[in-house]
Amino acid sequence: MSSIQIKTPFNVNLAAQEAGVGWRILAFMLDLIFIGLYIWSIHFVFYGMLEMKSAIFEAKNSEEIQNDWIIFIQVIYIILLFPAFFYSLWTEYIFNGQTFGKMISGIRVVKLEGYRPGFSEYFTRWAFRFVDFWTGFFMLLFFIPLFGEEIAIAFSGIMLMGSGVVAFFLIAKTNNSQRLGDVIAGTTVLKLKEKKSMAITILEEIKDSYVPTYSQVLKLSDNDARIIKDTFTQAKKKRDTKTLLKLRTKLESVMEIKSTQNDVEFIDTVMKDFNYYTQKL
Repeated sequence: MSSIQIKTPFNVNLAAQEAGVGWRILAFMLDLIFIGLYIWSIHFVFYGMLEMKSAIFEAKNSEEIQNDWIIFIQVIYIILLFPAFFYSLWTEYIFNGQTFGKMISGIRVVKLEGYRPGFSEYFTRWAFRFVDFWTGFFMLLFFIPLFGEEIAIAFSGIMLMGSGVVAFFLIAKTNNSQRLGDVIAGTTVLKLKEKKSMAITILEEIKDSYVPTYSQVLKLSDNDARIIKDTFTQAKKKRDTKTLLKLRTKLESVMEIKSTQNDVEFIDTVMKDFNYYTQKL
Protein backbone atom coordinates (compact mmCIF):
# COMPACT_ATOMS: atom_id res chain seq x y z
CA MET A 1 0.00 0.00 0.00
CA SER A 2 1.54 3.35 -1.04
CA SER A 3 1.61 6.58 0.91
CA ILE A 4 0.74 10.14 -0.03
CA GLN A 5 2.20 13.45 1.09
CA ILE A 6 -0.22 15.77 2.88
CA LYS A 7 0.75 19.44 2.87
CA THR A 8 -0.47 20.89 6.17
CA PRO A 9 -1.40 24.55 6.80
CA PHE A 10 1.76 24.68 8.96
CA ASN A 11 3.97 24.03 5.91
CA VAL A 12 4.90 20.50 6.97
CA ASN A 13 4.65 17.47 4.70
CA LEU A 14 3.20 14.41 6.44
CA ALA A 15 3.38 10.92 4.98
CA ALA A 16 0.02 9.17 5.23
CA GLN A 17 -1.09 5.75 4.07
CA GLU A 18 -3.69 5.92 1.34
CA ALA A 19 -6.67 3.60 1.51
CA GLY A 20 -6.29 2.26 -2.01
CA VAL A 21 -8.86 0.69 -4.29
CA GLY A 22 -9.18 -2.58 -2.37
CA TRP A 23 -10.05 -1.03 1.00
CA ARG A 24 -12.47 1.41 -0.59
CA ILE A 25 -14.23 -1.35 -2.51
CA LEU A 26 -14.52 -3.34 0.72
CA ALA A 27 -16.05 -0.35 2.52
CA PHE A 28 -18.35 0.25 -0.43
CA MET A 29 -19.57 -3.34 -0.43
CA LEU A 30 -20.16 -3.27 3.32
CA ASP A 31 -22.12 -0.04 2.94
CA LEU A 32 -24.19 -1.70 0.22
CA ILE A 33 -25.03 -4.45 2.70
CA PHE A 34 -26.10 -1.94 5.35
CA ILE A 35 -28.17 0.03 2.87
CA GLY A 36 -29.64 -3.18 1.48
CA LEU A 37 -30.64 -4.37 4.95
CA TYR A 38 -32.32 -1.04 5.62
CA ILE A 39 -34.20 -1.10 2.34
CA TRP A 40 -35.16 -4.73 2.91
CA SER A 41 -36.59 -3.84 6.31
CA ILE A 42 -38.67 -1.06 4.75
CA HIS A 43 -39.76 -3.45 2.01
CA PHE A 44 -40.66 -6.10 4.60
CA VAL A 45 -42.80 -3.67 6.60
CA PHE A 46 -44.73 -2.49 3.54
CA TYR A 47 -45.04 -5.80 1.72
CA GLY A 48 -45.03 -8.18 4.67
CA MET A 49 -46.46 -6.61 7.78
CA LEU A 50 -48.83 -4.32 5.88
CA GLU A 51 -49.51 -7.06 3.28
CA MET A 52 -49.27 -4.66 0.37
CA LYS A 53 -49.14 -5.95 -3.17
CA SER A 54 -46.48 -5.15 -5.72
CA ALA A 55 -49.15 -3.65 -7.94
CA ILE A 56 -49.22 -0.61 -5.69
CA PHE A 57 -45.73 0.30 -6.84
CA GLU A 58 -46.28 -0.54 -10.50
CA ALA A 59 -48.83 2.12 -11.38
CA LYS A 60 -48.14 3.58 -14.81
CA ASN A 61 -50.48 6.56 -14.55
CA SER A 62 -52.68 8.35 -12.06
CA GLU A 63 -55.86 6.61 -13.33
CA GLU A 64 -54.67 3.30 -11.89
CA ILE A 65 -54.55 4.77 -8.39
CA GLN A 66 -58.05 5.02 -6.96
CA ASN A 67 -57.39 5.11 -3.26
CA ASP A 68 -55.95 8.11 -1.38
CA TRP A 69 -54.58 5.67 1.18
CA ILE A 70 -52.42 4.03 -1.48
CA ILE A 71 -51.05 7.41 -2.52
CA PHE A 72 -50.25 8.21 1.10
CA ILE A 73 -48.44 4.88 1.53
CA GLN A 74 -46.40 5.50 -1.61
CA VAL A 75 -45.30 8.89 -0.30
CA ILE A 76 -44.30 7.40 3.07
CA TYR A 77 -42.39 4.64 1.28
CA ILE A 78 -40.38 7.17 -0.71
CA ILE A 79 -39.68 9.33 2.36
CA LEU A 80 -38.38 6.34 4.29
CA LEU A 81 -35.89 5.68 1.51
CA PHE A 82 -34.18 9.04 2.07
CA PRO A 83 -31.80 7.80 4.83
CA ALA A 84 -30.48 5.34 2.22
CA PHE A 85 -30.38 8.05 -0.44
CA PHE A 86 -28.30 10.38 1.78
CA TYR A 87 -26.45 7.53 3.53
CA SER A 88 -22.84 8.57 2.87
CA LEU A 89 -23.59 12.25 3.53
CA TRP A 90 -25.06 11.90 7.02
CA THR A 91 -22.80 9.07 8.16
CA GLU A 92 -19.56 10.79 7.07
CA TYR A 93 -20.68 14.09 8.59
CA ILE A 94 -21.75 12.59 11.93
CA PHE A 95 -18.93 10.06 12.26
CA ASN A 96 -16.01 12.28 11.23
CA GLY A 97 -15.44 11.05 7.68
CA GLN A 98 -16.57 7.47 8.10
CA THR A 99 -19.54 5.45 6.95
CA PHE A 100 -20.25 2.19 8.76
CA GLY A 101 -18.35 0.38 6.02
CA LYS A 102 -15.36 2.71 6.41
CA MET A 103 -15.38 2.14 10.18
CA ILE A 104 -15.09 -1.61 9.71
CA SER A 105 -12.46 -1.21 6.98
CA GLY A 106 -10.43 1.24 9.07
CA ILE A 107 -10.43 4.10 6.56
CA ARG A 108 -11.49 7.74 6.82
CA VAL A 109 -12.14 10.75 4.59
CA VAL A 110 -9.76 13.67 5.21
CA LYS A 111 -8.87 16.91 3.47
CA LEU A 112 -5.58 16.97 1.60
CA GLU A 113 -4.33 19.50 4.17
CA GLY A 114 -4.86 16.91 6.90
CA TYR A 115 -7.88 18.57 8.49
CA ARG A 116 -11.36 17.20 9.03
CA PRO A 117 -13.65 18.03 6.08
CA GLY A 118 -16.66 20.25 6.64
CA PHE A 119 -20.24 19.74 5.54
CA SER A 120 -19.57 21.33 2.13
CA GLU A 121 -16.83 18.77 1.37
CA TYR A 122 -19.01 15.84 2.49
CA PHE A 123 -21.89 17.19 0.42
CA THR A 124 -19.67 17.53 -2.65
CA ARG A 125 -18.44 13.94 -2.27
CA TRP A 126 -22.02 12.72 -1.86
CA ALA A 127 -23.31 14.71 -4.85
CA PHE A 128 -20.62 13.35 -7.17
CA ARG A 129 -21.45 9.77 -6.20
CA PHE A 130 -24.10 10.05 -8.88
CA VAL A 131 -21.29 10.26 -11.41
CA ASP A 132 -18.85 7.97 -9.59
CA PHE A 133 -20.92 4.89 -8.81
CA TRP A 134 -24.22 5.43 -6.99
CA THR A 135 -26.21 6.51 -10.02
CA GLY A 136 -27.81 3.22 -10.93
CA PHE A 137 -28.39 2.03 -7.37
CA PHE A 138 -30.29 5.08 -6.22
CA MET A 139 -32.17 5.47 -9.46
CA LEU A 140 -33.38 1.93 -8.90
CA LEU A 141 -35.14 3.01 -5.70
CA PHE A 142 -37.11 5.68 -7.49
CA PHE A 143 -37.62 3.85 -10.79
CA ILE A 144 -39.56 1.02 -9.13
CA PRO A 145 -42.65 3.13 -8.33
CA LEU A 146 -42.55 4.64 -11.83
CA PHE A 147 -41.76 1.74 -14.15
CA GLY A 148 -42.13 -1.44 -12.13
CA GLU A 149 -39.47 -3.73 -10.73
CA GLU A 150 -38.31 -5.54 -13.89
CA ILE A 151 -37.69 -2.48 -16.05
CA ALA A 152 -36.19 -0.51 -13.13
CA ILE A 153 -33.71 -3.28 -12.21
CA ALA A 154 -32.57 -3.74 -15.81
CA PHE A 155 -32.13 -0.04 -16.50
CA SER A 156 -30.49 0.74 -13.15
CA GLY A 157 -28.14 -2.25 -13.40
CA ILE A 158 -26.66 -0.88 -16.62
CA MET A 159 -26.23 2.57 -15.02
CA LEU A 160 -24.64 1.11 -11.88
CA MET A 161 -22.04 -0.96 -13.74
CA GLY A 162 -21.13 1.89 -16.05
CA SER A 163 -20.80 4.51 -13.34
CA GLY A 164 -18.75 2.23 -11.05
CA VAL A 165 -16.01 2.02 -13.66
CA VAL A 166 -15.48 5.78 -13.41
CA ALA A 167 -14.75 5.69 -9.67
CA PHE A 168 -12.51 2.62 -9.93
CA PHE A 169 -10.42 4.13 -12.74
CA LEU A 170 -9.94 7.50 -10.99
CA ILE A 171 -9.00 5.99 -7.61
CA ALA A 172 -6.46 3.71 -9.30
CA LYS A 173 -4.92 6.40 -11.50
CA THR A 174 -4.95 9.68 -9.53
CA ASN A 175 -1.92 10.60 -7.40
CA ASN A 176 -3.90 10.80 -4.16
CA SER A 177 -6.31 7.93 -4.88
CA GLN A 178 -9.20 10.29 -5.47
CA ARG A 179 -12.47 9.65 -7.20
CA LEU A 180 -14.14 12.60 -8.94
CA GLY A 181 -15.97 13.71 -5.79
CA ASP A 182 -12.67 13.75 -3.88
CA VAL A 183 -10.95 15.79 -6.57
CA ILE A 184 -13.68 18.44 -6.52
CA ALA A 185 -13.92 18.48 -2.69
CA GLY A 186 -10.14 18.43 -2.12
CA THR A 187 -10.34 15.24 -0.05
CA THR A 188 -8.94 11.73 -0.08
CA VAL A 189 -9.39 8.53 1.92
CA LEU A 190 -6.66 7.30 4.26
CA LYS A 191 -6.02 4.05 6.08
CA LEU A 192 -6.17 4.66 9.80
CA LYS A 193 -3.42 3.69 12.18
CA GLU A 194 -4.21 2.15 15.53
CA LYS A 195 -5.75 4.61 17.98
CA LYS A 196 -3.04 3.78 20.48
CA SER A 197 -0.30 5.20 18.28
CA MET A 198 -2.33 8.38 17.75
CA ALA A 199 -2.78 8.80 21.51
CA ILE A 200 0.93 8.32 22.12
CA THR A 201 1.71 10.95 19.48
CA ILE A 202 -0.60 13.59 20.95
CA LEU A 203 -1.10 12.97 24.66
CA GLU A 204 1.28 13.74 27.49
CA GLU A 205 0.78 13.31 31.20
CA ILE A 206 -0.64 16.44 32.84
CA LYS A 207 -0.44 17.02 36.58
CA ASP A 208 -3.69 17.34 38.51
CA SER A 209 -2.58 20.77 39.71
CA TYR A 210 -2.16 22.10 36.17
CA VAL A 211 -4.26 25.18 35.36
CA PRO A 212 -5.03 25.70 31.65
CA THR A 213 -4.55 29.11 30.05
CA TYR A 214 -6.41 28.92 26.75
CA SER A 215 -9.86 27.32 26.70
CA GLN A 216 -9.91 28.17 22.98
CA VAL A 217 -7.84 25.03 22.32
CA LEU A 218 -11.20 23.24 22.20
CA LYS A 219 -11.43 24.57 18.65
CA LEU A 220 -8.62 22.20 17.69
CA SER A 221 -9.19 18.59 16.68
CA ASP A 222 -6.99 15.59 17.53
CA ASN A 223 -5.56 15.75 14.04
CA ASP A 224 -4.78 19.47 14.47
CA ALA A 225 -2.95 18.69 17.71
CA ARG A 226 -0.90 15.95 16.08
CA ILE A 227 0.15 18.26 13.25
CA ILE A 228 0.96 21.06 15.70
CA LYS A 229 3.04 18.81 17.93
CA ASP A 230 4.99 17.30 15.01
CA THR A 231 5.67 20.76 13.59
CA PHE A 232 6.59 22.20 16.99
CA THR A 233 8.97 19.34 17.81
CA GLN A 234 10.78 19.59 14.48
CA ALA A 235 11.00 23.38 14.58
CA LYS A 236 12.41 23.42 18.14
CA LYS A 237 14.96 20.76 17.31
CA LYS A 238 16.16 22.68 14.24
CA ARG A 239 15.76 26.08 15.94
CA ASP A 240 13.57 27.08 13.01
CA THR A 241 12.26 30.43 14.24
CA LYS A 242 10.38 31.14 10.99
CA THR A 243 8.31 27.97 11.29
CA LEU A 244 7.67 28.65 14.98
CA LEU A 245 6.39 32.13 14.12
CA LYS A 246 4.15 30.77 11.34
CA LEU A 247 2.80 28.12 13.71
CA ARG A 248 2.13 30.69 16.42
CA THR A 249 0.40 33.03 13.96
CA LYS A 250 -1.78 30.21 12.64
CA LEU A 251 -2.76 29.12 16.16
CA GLU A 252 -3.65 32.64 17.22
CA SER A 253 -5.78 32.99 14.11
CA VAL A 254 -7.61 29.69 14.57
CA MET A 255 -8.10 30.19 18.31
CA GLU A 256 -8.93 33.89 17.85
CA ILE A 257 -6.58 35.07 20.59
CA LYS A 258 -3.47 37.23 21.01
CA SER A 259 -0.83 36.02 23.44
CA THR A 260 2.01 37.91 25.11
CA GLN A 261 4.11 34.75 25.53
CA ASN A 262 7.05 34.10 23.24
CA ASP A 263 6.60 31.61 20.42
CA VAL A 264 7.95 28.53 22.20
CA GLU A 265 6.14 29.21 25.48
CA PHE A 266 2.87 29.94 23.70
CA ILE A 267 2.87 26.80 21.57
CA ASP A 268 3.99 24.66 24.49
CA THR A 269 1.13 26.07 26.59
CA VAL A 270 -1.35 25.39 23.83
CA MET A 271 -0.27 21.75 23.65
CA LYS A 272 -0.46 21.35 27.42
CA ASP A 273 -3.90 22.94 27.50
CA PHE A 274 -5.09 20.64 24.74
CA ASN A 275 -3.85 17.64 26.69
CA TYR A 276 -5.52 18.95 29.83
CA TYR A 277 -8.93 19.33 28.24
CA THR A 278 -8.56 16.00 26.40
CA GLN A 279 -7.65 14.02 29.51
CA LYS A 280 -9.38 15.83 32.34
CA LEU A 281 -12.77 16.84 30.89
